[in-house]
Amino acid sequence: MEVPQLIKAFSNETNLQILSILRSGSFNPRELARILQKNETDISRRLKALERLGLVEGRWIRVGGRNVRIYSLKVGEIKITFKPGSVVIQTLKEKSYEIPLPESRAPAVENLFGREEEIRAITSPEKRVVIVYGIAGIGKTSIAAAVFKNAFWYQMGEMDSFESFMWQMGLFLNTLGYRLLLEYLRGGDREEKAIYEIALEGIESTEAEVVIDDLHKCSDDKILHFLSFLAGRIQKGKIIILSREKPNLGFGEHILYLPLGGLKIEDAYKMVKMENTSIDLQKFAEIYNLTKGHPLALKLFTEAYRNNREISRSNIFDFLFSEVYGMLTEDEKFMLQLISLFNEPLEYEAIRRLYKRKNVFAVLYSLLNKGVLERRGELYFLHDLLRGFVEEVRDISEKKYYREYTDYLLEKGAAESFLRAFGYAVRIGDSEKIKELITLRVKKFKRIIQDFPETYMKVLVQIGDNPYAKKELGHIYFQKGLFRKALKLWLEVKDEINGIHRADVVSSLADVYMELYEFEKAEACLKEYEEILKSNDDPEVKLWYYIELTKFKFYMEKPEEALQSAFKELEIVKNLETYPELESLVLLHIGDIYVSMERVHDATRYYLQALEISKAYSLSFMEHTVYFELAKAHFHLGEYEKAVEYSRKSVDYFLKVRNYRRAAGSLGYHCVSCIGLMRLKEAEESAEEMIKIAQSTDYPLGWAGYIFLGAIKNLRGEDGSEYFRLGKEKLKDQKWLYDAVWEELGRVYNGGKR
Repeated sequence: MEVPQLIKAFSNETNLQILSILRSGSFNPRELARILQKNETDISRRLKALERLGLVEGRWIRVGGRNVRIYSLKVGEIKITFKPGSVVIQTLKEKSYEIPLPESRAPAVENLFGREEEIRAITSPEKRVVIVYGIAGIGKTSIAAAVFKNAFWYQMGEMDSFESFMWQMGLFLNTLGYRLLLEYLRGGDREEKAIYEIALEGIESTEAEVVIDDLHKCSDDKILHFLSFLAGRIQKGKIIILSREKPNLGFGEHILYLPLGGLKIEDAYKMVKMENTSIDLQKFAEIYNLTKGHPLALKLFTEAYRNNREISRSNIFDFLFSEVYGMLTEDEKFMLQLISLFNEPLEYEAIRRLYKRKNVFAVLYSLLNKGVLERRGELYFLHDLLRGFVEEVRDISEKKYYREYTDYLLEKGAAESFLRAFGYAVRIGDSEKIKELITLRVKKFKRIIQDFPETYMKVLVQIGDNPYAKKELGHIYFQKGLFRKALKLWLEVKDEINGIHRADVVSSLADVYMELYEFEKAEACLKEYEEILKSNDDPEVKLWYYIELTKFKFYMEKPEEALQSAFKELEIVKNLETYPELESLVLLHIGDIYVSMERVHDATRYYLQALEISKAYSLSFMEHTVYFELAKAHFHLGEYEKAVEYSRKSVDYFLKVRNYRRAAGSLGYHCVSCIGLMRLKEAEESAEEMIKIAQSTDYPLGWAGYIFLGAIKNLRGEDGSEYFRLGKEKLKDQKWLYDAVWEELGRVYNGGKR
């Protein structure tokens, strides 16, 4: 292992995140890319480099008739010993180690003048929530960055959403050893309340420090609600909020609201003297009275004072910056104008791409030294106080650079970059680019509807009366269960769009009609889709058809035809570069069809194939969904030991990730399987857990716990009639569910009154 390469590997934040995630299991490059929101090719390259260094281990496994490469962490600890004339590196297996968080998460602070009182206040162990507020440039970020260097640092932007915020929080907590939030977000079926609780648990268990900068820019109320939730409950972690305006996050002894003013006169003098030793006390006193110790204004003053010793008393800030701006070179002015186009910080590579001149590094470095630009990690940005002035003098084309930046973001190949690119395409009103991006979403970024629905919706609603955007909004409404709203939009645009998008709408219409039990209309859509297929041989378009056809035939109680269609799905999916959950899902559906045909042994064969894929790609949510289906299948086969084993795995996972709907179903099969084995204590515990779920969520299946308790009482020779009565009462509006519960219980129990 070569020392320079090893040190280089550990100096990269993405590499550290990869190693951190691999602590929790084996992963395929595609799933790692999804978690990290990075390009899959880049992740594969990094994995190979880490493998060459001996840090990770890659191996091929056979899944579904093809080879799949997965990676796992190879070392548990790295020990570096410095000896005379050499450096010895040892890797020790099976020992845990904590990956240090890169300091680039927080802005670099070279010099912090004064602020001792403020630092004592914000670091007080009694204050778990600290809100620092004050005008722009007053030094809020500098204080927090100097103190909380290893915090989860989130720079809020106007387009940031609760979803993107929580994905980043999940990645951060994962590096601290708390994996549940990231696991929950990957699984789908997300509920806001569960995310709140899991994130709080993660912050508390790791005693994490969280810094939210520029909260005043937040446009997503869900983030504000989440922070209020944390503020009222946090006891061990620490939350630091930086904002120009004072947010209302509640009150309590553990909450501190700290208004931030300018520097004390002695600290301001030290700062100015460090930058300009020639200033006299009288001139300093004049500028201090004008600036009130504002750090950024003082920084600009030291630059302006080099050439102009006469200070304007009107609009001091604009005067200072105009003086500094006048001293800049043409390249420096162009760089500032370029960066001022963007409300978000820019990566160095993005600046280099847009700037197109050879002296990019020198110009950036000069502007940083003059205090005009700021840097946070690898990101560069213009302070908001200076942006307005630059915008007034700016004379470069906004559209030109937005188009170039859009292309740069798309090349990154990550969902979040795609969403940002989409936002810039909307800003310039480029309808052709918007259509191109929606096509890209359909073909490549399918998971955006699942992972970032709210963020995507925010972008789409800005577009206006665009049929392609309406089509996409329909998908988000459908995912939320708002079937009528989705149907209305899809009917509006069906005849206005073409190509793959028309196929998308027609297949979606078939889907929504089936959800609304309007099967004649669904069948008409499928016939219309058959006409589309005559002129379109895109394998993905064929796949959509068979997905809907399988569902339709299954609902029509034609399992043989449904099975034939499902195998067509499977054939296409295996040949497509699609996400692995889809193949697992198709295999699950094949298993379900076999169950409906009472060919349960055949069903378990396909469930096990779905399990194999889920494990290979570290798809924990899908893996435990398969365990539930296997538990149900083995229960129907009378193999109660296996049913208990699989249902227990499913129960533990879904309770852990707060998916109470699936947890209740898993508990139901665990309970009846334990009754079949006469393990009544375990059955009773599961039934009571079901009732607790129903009491807290009102999920109907949970009330079946009363029926199971009645059966358990009877089997013990006690009177269970009161429990049967309660179960019947609770499920009086769910007769089909009540009958289904008794049908399953009847396989292992013959007593009691329905």
